[in-house]
Amino acid sequence: MGQIVAFPVPPAPYPDLATDLDTAECVLLIAIRSRVESHRQDEDPIPRLCLSLASAGTPDAAFSIDGLMTVVARTVIRQAEIHCPRCPNLSLDEKNLLLAASRAQAGSRRLAENVLRTALLSGQGAEFAIGPLEGLAELFTQARLFLTRRRLPAAPPEDGRQAWSPPRVLH
Repeated sequence: MGQIVAFPVPPAPYPDLATDLDTAECVLLIAIRSRVESHRQDEDPIPRLCLSLASAGTPDAAFSIDGLMTVVARTVIRQAEIHCPRCPNLSLDEKNLLLAASRAQAGSRRLAENVLRTALLSGQGAEFAIGPLEGLAELFTQARLFLTRRRLPAAPPEDGRQAWSPPRVLH
């Protein structure tokens, strides 16, 4: 009798539109954007974050998001692209933050840190960001806000060439 081997299905990539995210991802994205918007307007982000996250059942996550984004602002290796709260599009930096948070929620500290280190932050910055990120992941889990496991789309080579793939053979 034959054996059936199930191959794991790779996770889907992050969508380009915020409307295609699941609930937990939307909550996190809006909180990150709101925190950045408050910073841009030189306002205290905590009251707004607490209020919006209370409706999602996790008001204490405001402090973790503020801590995470403070580390990001101080240790980013280049200017991060975070859109305004109502923007329909997702930036690559926003996708990377969502990816790092989902890795942290899955208990993959090393993978979460690696996402931050390779995409946004200095090595030390990624180490500092893990604490607030893990706290955020735990609070989201307690509120039953489970982040979808996704992957980033493969980036094209920087010199503009297309990635190589074997030639198709037609029979």
